[in-house]
Amino acid sequence: MNKILIVHTSWYSEYINEMIQIATNVISESKYEYETTCAPGAIELAALGKYYLIKNESSFYSGILFLGIVVRGETSHYDLVTSETFRSIGDLALTYPNISVINNVLCVENSDQLIKRLKINTKNNTQALIELINEKSS
Repeated sequence: MNKILIVHTSWYSEYINEMIQIATNVISESKYEYETTCAPGAIELAALGKYYLIKNESSFYSGILFLGIVVRGETSHYDLVTSETFRSIGDLALTYPNISVINNVLCVENSDQLIKRLKINTKNNTQALIELINEKSS
């Protein structure tokens, strides 16, 4: 199948919407279709992605793009969320090696870092997903 699943968080919706727009523009320029789904937070991203893989059988999607933002606060919560998010997305990629998985969860110290990375990282990571899908299908 030539479909990409975009799994995004609900936090920082203005920025997430911009990430979705960038990603869907890049995907639309390729031969792939896409659908989106929203997780309540970063920790839930991989579980929601896995749910869709199981629900639709893993061969339904060529790839999954995870979009999210985690901004450091004043507690250790940031460290826990970022570690668990990256671990669970990595585990998902290893569990489903036939599916291309790209993690575009931006972990930043402040809004300046977010703004600096949002456009370029999202564009580059979406293009990387398409390249990875193409490599796995060749």
